[in-house]
Order: sequence, then structure tokens, then C-alpha cells
Amino acid sequence: MRRKRSLSQGRCKPDLRVVRRYGHDTGRGTSSPRREYPALGRHGDLGRHGDAACGGLRAASVMPESRLAPNVAIYHGSIGAFAHIACESAFPDARSIAGDSLLDVVDAVRSGAADVAVLPCENVLAGRVPDIHMLLPEAGLSIVGEIFLPIELHLVAPEGWSLAEIRRVHSHPVALRQVQRFLNSNGLFAVAQSDTATAAALIKQKGDRADAAIASNLAAQTYGLQVLKPNIQDDPFNMTRFYVLAAKPIVPAADRPDVLTCLMFEVRNTPGALFRAVGGFAENGINLTRLESYLVGGQFVATRFLCEFEGHPDGPPVRRALHTLRHFTTSQTIMGVFPMHSAGSRTRADRDLPTNERTSKPGLSRCQP
Repeated sequence: MRRKRSLSQGRCKPDLRVVRRYGHDTGRGTSSPRREYPALGRHGDLGRHGDAACGGLRAASVMPESRLAPNVAIYHGSIGAFAHIACESAFPDARSIAGDSLLDVVDAVRSGAADVAVLPCENVLAGRVPDIHMLLPEAGLSIVGEIFLPIELHLVAPEGWSLAEIRRVHSHPVALRQVQRFLNSNGLFAVAQSDTATAAALIKQKGDRADAAIASNLAAQTYGLQVLKPNIQDDPFNMTRFYVLAAKPIVPAADRPDVLTCLMFEVRNTPGALFRAVGGFAENGINLTRLESYLVGGQFVATRFLCEFEGHPDGPPVRRALHTLRHFTTSQTIMGVFPMHSAGSRTRADRDLPTNERTSKPGLSRCQP
């Protein structure tokens, strides 16, 4: 049977022989992401739900568990990738497995080989993660939670190499966008790879002293690399948000506070269509936290939108806003209703504060569920 091609097609997957192996499908070893991010907590409360219907998501289609406690969680990448760290930190009792491609990750959840997928959706410095953005409409999965992970990016290379020798830096495209100042100031050429940990493994395997990788400290330890330059991200307040996706929705109770709803909708290509569609949210005092567009039908016209807002679809204000939305849209699909991660609640509450007063302060930057 022909194997599906990875979304990172054309790139060679290096031999991932590791110096220290843990937290993977082969079993745990002596170290774990929870030691690198000690205050990252469990996400056992990500998926509480009540009897709410949630815009057509009836009880028969809702996962029966009262708490999200997966046995198997899958991520895209290699051991030491930030998705791996987020996966094991949020679900320490689950078995974490890696998917070679995003399609493999989605198929694993669809088929039941994994209970949830942990995929990055946006970063505070680099914006949305394009591959995940494009995957969401067709994935057929439900968003059941979110994870916020502080991101510290390091320049890593084999022992004995120096920054003066480096000419090329390998990493995930989104990670490379987070270190533009460092790359420009040092005259380094960026080379895109499928994920940060795979880039680290490739550098170890390649052995070219002109090449280095940008990855986590965990990836450096895993593949036997040294950190040449720590914390090279453009801003110390660097955080990535991850979606937790499952085959079926897990809907929180309608009266639970701090709930997010993710909605996909399409509007007609007419003047003022988007303004009228989302006007009901402002009229009912509902905060939109995300609005992203898609180009569909081979045209340079944005008619499909991904929208996130604070509130439950069964709450009266949201019901009124959705009633308005239906009048001015051609289709609406709820992608997920899920509790806010507490770090996300703090970050959203801090959005109007100066940078030096945000939750990047020591002791507050770690994510707790």
C-alpha cells in the first residue's frame, strides 16, 4: 500500500539515533520535558462537559469521559520537539508517540491509534502556524483543549564547534521567524526543516561545521549537542499555543466560566458581509480572540474564516450572536468548545499591559492547567 507523503515532502528524515531517549513510544528513560518545564501541569480538566448541545453537537457525538485523560497522545516531529514537550507536559500519564507527517497525526486520531493530537496553532512572535491553519478545515477532528508553552530557542551544534564557524542554521520555519534578529545580526542563512528536533538530529548526523540548529535544550540533550548560544528568540516573552484535537467533541458545561468556542464560517463575496456576520458578537459583548481568513475556490478573495470567541454556544449572549451570524453566512461549523488554559486566560487578560508587566515574569511564565 502506498504511503501518504508528508506535508514536509522533499526533505530527508535523518536517522534519529538518540543519546538519551525518553517519553517516546519505546518507553520512558531518565529525563522528561516536565523537568525542563517543571511547573507545567496536567490537563486533566481540559474536557469537562455537561449536557449542553453546543450548536448541534449532541450527546451522542460527545466523548463520554468527564475528564480528558488520553492513553495515547500523538504529536508531529521528533523527540525533543516543542510539540513533544507540550504533549508530555500536559499529559504525563499518556504514552506519547510521534507522527512523521501532519497527515499521519490526523489519521492516527481518526483511526483510534491515538486518543488526542497536540499540534501548534500560533506563536506570539511568529503568528499562526501555516500548515496547521490549512489542515484544520479538512482534518475532521474537534478541538477539545489548548496548551500554552513558553518557548526558549537555543543555537545548538556538536561539541567543540563555535559560533564563528556557523554559516547556516536549520529549524522549523516558524522557529526561524522567532529568531530573525539573531540571524540577521550574525549573517546566518536560514534553512527550513520539518521540526526543531529533526533539525537538531540532522546537524548531528551531517557533521558539517558550517551548520547548526535552533531547537530546545531537550533536543540538544537528546541528540548529544551543545548549546552555542542560549535564548536567542527575538523577545523573552515567547510562547506557543497548541490545540488538543480528538475524534469527537468534548463539550464543557454551559455554565462553566472561561470557555472558548472555535467556529468556521463562510460569507458571500459582498461588501460588508464580514462586518455584518461578526457584528452580533460586539452587540452582545462577546470578545473575539482570533479571526483568520482562508482563500477558497481558487480566488484571491477571503470568504472563509476561522473565528474564536470567549463564551459557550449555549449561553444566551452567544446564542444571539450566532443567530445574527447565521443570517449573513452561507455555512457555519463549530470546530470545538473547550476550557481556556489558565496561562491563556492570564495572557489574554494581560493583552493591554506593557511587555515588562506581562506573565513572562519569573514564576508566572509556566503553564498550569
